[in-house]
Amino acid sequence: MGRFRVLLAMLFALSVLLAACSTPPAAQSTAEPDTPAGEATAAPAAPATQPPAPAEPSASSDLPVDVPRESVLVVDQIFRYSVVDNYNFFVPGPPTPTRQGLLYDTLWYLDQETGTWINGLAAEPPTYNDDFTEMTVKLREGVMWSDGVAFTADDVVFTVETLINTPGMLFGTNLGLYTERVVASDPTTVVFTLKEANPRFHTFFTARYNAVYIMPKHIWETAEDPLTFTFNPPVSLGAYVPQERDPNGFWELWKRREDWQATTVGMVTGNPGPEYILTIFYGDSAKKAIAASRHNLDILFDADIEAFQAIQGSTPTMRSWFADFPWAYPNELDYRFFGFNHTVAPFDNKDVRWALTLATDIVDLQTNYIGGVTRVTPLPLPATTLLMELYHVPLEPWLKELTIDLGNGESYQPYDPDVPKKIAAWAREQGYNVPEDSDTEGLRNRFGMGWWKYDPEAAEKLLLKAGFTRGSDNMWRKPDGEPFVIRMLAAPDENDVYRLATGFEDQMQAFGIEVEIEALERNPYTTRQSTGDFEATSSWGMLPVNANSDLWQALNNVHGRNLAPIGTDATTMGSTNSVRFKAPELDAIIDELATLSPDDPRVPELGQEAMKYWVENMLTTNTISFKKFTSFDDTYWTGWPTNENPTRQPLYWFMGGRFTFADLKPKQ
Repeated sequence: MGRFRVLLAMLFALSVLLAACSTPPAAQSTAEPDTPAGEATAAPAAPATQPPAPAEPSASSDLPVDVPRESVLVVDQIFRYSVVDNYNFFVPGPPTPTRQGLLYDTLWYLDQETGTWINGLAAEPPTYNDDFTEMTVKLREGVMWSDGVAFTADDVVFTVETLINTPGMLFGTNLGLYTERVVASDPTTVVFTLKEANPRFHTFFTARYNAVYIMPKHIWETAEDPLTFTFNPPVSLGAYVPQERDPNGFWELWKRREDWQATTVGMVTGNPGPEYILTIFYGDSAKKAIAASRHNLDILFDADIEAFQAIQGSTPTMRSWFADFPWAYPNELDYRFFGFNHTVAPFDNKDVRWALTLATDIVDLQTNYIGGVTRVTPLPLPATTLLMELYHVPLEPWLKELTIDLGNGESYQPYDPDVPKKIAAWAREQGYNVPEDSDTEGLRNRFGMGWWKYDPEAAEKLLLKAGFTRGSDNMWRKPDGEPFVIRMLAAPDENDVYRLATGFEDQMQAFGIEVEIEALERNPYTTRQSTGDFEATSSWGMLPVNANSDLWQALNNVHGRNLAPIGTDATTMGSTNSVRFKAPELDAIIDELATLSPDDPRVPELGQEAMKYWVENMLTTNTISFKKFTSFDDTYWTGWPTNENPTRQPLYWFMGGRFTFADLKPKQ
C-alpha cells in the first residue's frame, strides 16, 4: 500500500501542477490547508484578540503582504507554524527554523558547507587557561539590540544563569553540568569558571543548526516565569524584526532593521541583504512547484523528486545545488534513520532490530522512493565528503569483517560493499550519467558507502532466534503469539522521512510484518518523539555532528546521564536520545573523549569506536544522508551559493543562514 500511495501522490502532484500552469490565476480558488492522514481537519481557532484569519496563501494569489515584490525575498517556510505568537526559543514548542537566525544570535558559528569559523557576538575565538577549567570570551563592541539598547556581557551572564536556574529550559542541563560560575569582568568580557576540565565548552555557543541564544537582560529580567514568557513582541539581535504574521501560521514577514550595521550579520558580511524576508508555507510539493513557476517563491527548502523535475521544466530560472543529476545539495550534516523505542518490547532486543534492518532493501528505498539523488550510510553519520574520509572509509574493512549471530551457532557477515554499484546500475537504466563500477571513489561520492545486505532469510533466522513464529498467513507473530505490528511515526512535510516510511511499510509487508504509519504535522510529531510516545519512527537528528572530526558534542547528546524517562521531553534534559537506549560502553567512550583536546589524534579513533558499538548493537537503522532540493530562483535576487560558487551554506533555516541571506543582492 505504501508504494501505491506514493505513486498516487506523484500522479496527483503532477496533474495539479499541469492544471495550475494552464489555468489563469484568477480562475482558481484558494486551497484549503493540507491535512496529513489521521489528523483532524479543523484548523485551530485564532485567539479572540486577533483579526479574522486570512485565507491560506496559495499559488493562485499574489503574496499576502503589501510590499514591493522586488524588495521582498520569499522563502519556503518548510511547515505551518502551530505556535505563532511565542518567540521564546528556550522552551520546546515555538518553531525555530529560519526564525532563529533572523531574531537571535550566539557567540560563534561554523559554516556547514565550508567549515569556516565565524565570530558572531564574540570578537575572537575563546581563550582557555592551561587546564581547560576557565574560558574567557571577548565580545564585539557596537552590537545593538533592535530597541536601541547596547548588547553587553551582562546579557550573556544573565542568559546562562537563567537557563541553569530554570529547569526545563533548553541548553540549561548541559550548561549547569559544567558551569561553576560565570561573570562579566567588564562590559565586553565574560569569564566562565568550569566545574571540570572541558576544552569543548565553547561548542554549546557555536551554532551548527542552533546554539545557546542570548537573551536581552533588560527584557527577560521582567519576566515572572521564563518558561511561560512569550517574548512578544521580541527584541532582536539579528538583522530583522518580525512585522506581520498569519495567525494560522502559514506565513511571517520580517523587516530589515534600519541599524543593520549594528548587528553581527552586518559586521561580518558588510551587506544589508533584502529589505524584507517573507517565509511562507504553500503546502505540499506540487503547490510549491506552482508557486515557483509563478515566481512567488525565491528559495525552495525541498521538494519530492517529481515536483523538482516539474520545476525544472516550468521554471528555468530556478536551480538546485548541482545543475544536473543528482541536483540536490548533499552536504547537510544529518542523516535519516528508522528508530525503534528501546523501552518497548520487542525493540529492546538487538536481534529484532538487526532482523528489521536485514529485511530492508536500501537500494529499493534509495532509488524507487528517493529518486537515487543521495548517499546511503550504514553509520549514524551523514556521508559527507569530509566525514566519509574520517569515518566511513577507514571503517569499511571492519564493516566487511563484522559478524553477527543468527542462532544455532551460525555466524553471518551482514555488510554489502556493492550497494553503490547496484544504485549506479539503476541510475544508468534511467539514462543518468554516473561513474563506472571501476571508479570506486566516484561511486562513493555519488551514492555513498555500502550498506547492509537485503537478506530476508537471515532476518527470518534472527526473528526465530528471538522467539517469533510465522502464522499460516505467512505473517510474523511475537513470542506471546500476538501479531507483529509496527506502528511508525512519520512527518509528511519531510519528504524523505515519509517516503522512507512508506518504503519500509511495503518491504515489511512483503516480509510478513504489518506496518501502520501515523502521519503527523511537525509539532506533534516532534513532541511524540521527544517524550518517547512511539514504537517506531522515521526520523533524523539523533547525532548533530559538525564539519570536523570531533564527535564529542554529538555523542554527548546521547550520554546516559541525560536519558529522559518516558513522558519527559528529552530536549529539556539536553538529550537527543529519542529511542531511549542505555549504553554504558558508549558513555565510557564519550567520557574519555571529554578529557581530550579536540585536536588530539585519539579523538577520531574514539569516534570510530563509538560507531562500531552503535552498529554492533544496531541502536538505530541508519539509511541515507540528508539531501535537499534547496533551490533558488534568480528572477528577483542573485548571489545564492551553488556547487560552482560554494561561498556559504545554502541551509538558510540554520542559524548561520543569516549570513547567506545577507549576501543576496537585487537582480539588475
